Formats: sequence, C-alpha cells, structure tokens
Amino acid sequence: MTSGANTVGDVFSAGAEEFHRWSGALWDPVGAATAEAAAPAAGESVLDACCGAGASALPAARAVGPAGRVDAVDLAAGLLSIGERRAREEGLDNLRFHRHDVTSWPVTGDGYDIVQCALGVFFFPDMDRDAAALTRKVRPGGRFVVTVWEKGALDGWQSALREAVLTERDLPRRPQRDQLARIDTADTLTAWLRDLGGSVPRVVRRQFDTPLSPATAWVLATGSGTRGMLTGLSPAAVERVRTEFTTRITRAGVTDLDVRILTGTARFTG
Repeated sequence: MTSGANTVGDVFSAGAEEFHRWSGALWDPVGAATAEAAAPAAGESVLDACCGAGASALPAARAVGPAGRVDAVDLAAGLLSIGERRAREEGLDNLRFHRHDVTSWPVTGDGYDIVQCALGVFFFPDMDRDAAALTRKVRPGGRFVVTVWEKGALDGWQSALREAVLTERDLPRRPQRDQLARIDTADTLTAWLRDLGGSVPRVVRRQFDTPLSPATAWVLATGSGTRGMLTGLSPAAVERVRTEFTTRITRAGVTDLDVRILTGTARFTG
C-alpha cells in the first residue's frame, strides 16, 4: 500500500469495507502488538507507514497523547477514510491520515521518534531500498519497528484460496511472497534489521488463532492483498472461485486462521 505501487493501493482500497470487517479479529490485534513493541511514550512523534485503516496508528496516538503526534500514511484511499472515521470517533486529534507514497513522505526536523510498519514492507517494490528510505525518517536514536507474517502463517486459508484461483487462471509468483520469505523468521528478520543499519535488534513473536468460517474466509480473501488474485476475472469466474474455495476450506477442516507474526525493533543513530 505504498511506494509507487498504485495497483496495490487500488486493491486494498477496493476491498476496504471487507478489510475493515476483519479489523477487530485480525488487523487491530496485529496493530496493537506492533505499537506495544514500538513502546511510544507521551509526547513522541510517530510515522505509521502503510497504515491501512489505522490498526497500529490508533494505539500509537493513544500512547503519545495530546503532546505527541502520529502521521499515518498509505496509498489506499478507502482504508484511509475508515482510519479517519475511527480517529474522529475516538477524538484523537493528534492523529492525521495522509494519502502519499510513504517512502517519499517529507520529514521535518531531525525525524520521527518512531517509524513503524505493520505488514507492509514486503509490499514495497524494492523492500531493501524502500525500507532504508523509511529508516532515514527516524531521528538519531529513534526506533524502527516492523511486523511481518511468520513463516507458515495463514497457510491453510491461503493454500485453499490459491488452489481455488488456479482452477480459473495461472498465478505468477508474487514479488511480495519472495520478499516476505527473506524475513519471515526471527533470525532472518534480525539480520535484515542489522543490514539496514539498525542496532540492538529485538524480535518478538506473537501467535493467536481466530475462528474462521467459509463466509468470513472469503471476506478476508476479498479484503486483503489476495484480492489481487481475482483482478480481471469475470463475476462468474469469481463466483466459481468462491465456490471452489469454500469446498476446499471445508474439506480441509480449516476452522481457524493461523495467525503468527514477528515484530522487529531496532534503533537507528542516523
């Protein structure tokens, strides 16, 4: 949802309402874990990159309080609108949502105390280059925080979806899958943060399962990055995929979403 990839922003924007239906069960817990690892303090400044509907920006804004500020940046206009609505409902005047390429987001002064990115870096066109651009927005001594899926997470749901889509079309290997595969263990994420120039990297692992039905599984399929697999298919073909997906996920006995995330934190001296 960033860095020149308007198609990615469009995919998430088109599925914004479906995305938000999973906020309470999935995105908000992941965002809360990200903000907890970032540990924003009262009065600090935070850049929330690839902010989506505000899952990690909202808890950061609560933590920094009126004296702090949070800039939440994404390209998915539909998700930004939801985030703005949620911030208004909570009266979080210190939180602002912006539609912008986060890698070229302008920084004033010495930079942000925290730059955090939950489930976003692997969507960048060039993960190393674009993440390095984010680290340059961290003030000297500030924190860079990244959450990614752990290796094997979401497998039952995702495998059933891919197999269903393959009955209608070929699926080239997605670049984001290759990029995620480079940082989906605690050791590789730690090494990556060091390669970016981070010091004292620390990785926290979280795991939780959330109930999954065929109906909610399809909502997730159309309300996340996997929606792109369906782009260009006719409505009839999409319906056939949904039917096949339902059959496969039921046959496999997938009744929970296997959620496993890694959150890495490092300090940057500038």
